[in-house]
Amino acid sequence: MTIDLDPPTVKVDPLAPAKLGPITLRNRVIKAATYEGLTPKGLVTDELIEFHRQPAAGGVGMTTVAYCA
Repeated sequence: MTIDLDPPTVKVDPLAPAKLGPITLRNRVIKAATYEGLTPKGLVTDELIEFHRQPAAGGVGMTTVAYCA
């Protein structure tokens, strides 16, 4: 008896749209959360919005925000 331990190969286009719950992302490129130092007292600032607007304008499908709780 032989056992195949290789997982099945699934080819996904990272630039194809993707569903995330009720939202459809334009692609699967995600900017991970990083410390930007732009959330004094955990509040959203215009600088934080601009920081995340730039990758979105460049084509990133989703950007995540850190230290905003």
